[in-house]
Amino acid sequence: MPEFKTEKAVVLGAKALGENAFVLSLLTRENGRHLGVIKRKNPPQIGDIVQARWTARLPEQIGTFYIENVHSTAAGILDDYGRLNCLSCLCELLNITLPERQNFQELYEKVLLFFNELFYEDYLKHYIFLEMDLLSSLGFALDLSSCAGGGDKNDLAYVSPKTGRAVSREKGLPYHKQLLPLPRFLWQNVPATKRFTIRT
Repeated sequence: MPEFKTEKAVVLGAKALGENAFVLSLLTRENGRHLGVIKRKNPPQIGDIVQARWTARLPEQIGTFYIENVHSTAAGILDDYGRLNCLSCLCELLNITLPERQNFQELYEKVLLFFNELFYEDYLKHYIFLEMDLLSSLGFALDLSSCAGGGDKNDLAYVSPKTGRAVSREKGLPYHKQLLPLPRFLWQNVPATKRFTIRT
């Protein structure tokens, strides 16, 4: 009988299955986004950290989760609409974009780190960096290391939606209607500790 246990899993979503059961979506360290049924009247909250054990008769079955709450992320931000909405958006985004049962351990670690950064004053910047990490994990990394047109790499102002590469202000100005604006904080003076991904 296949099963696994995880000490810290992130609750991404829950869908009702009858009156006293839910299909739970968790982000786990080794098994990525994983689904399972839990039998209880009320599901855990989006963003909660839980201990989980999953078991099934066959590996391809949805299986059953047995969970214990470890930490409620939302509990500390219930009176802050911006942070609460940010948490909800992140969990929903991960839930609809990550394929099931594929290992995304590096992204998993960054999600847990963001739950601390959610209490920082500049939490929205950290959220944007995390979205960039998600894009990179799915194979759509941005290249903000230089200008795609050979312009000044110290004055990047746009991103090409077709190539994901940065464009300098001078080179991009004639085509600015076709390009996306690039905030300076995404490429200028990025701390060494920040999880900044460029295409290699």
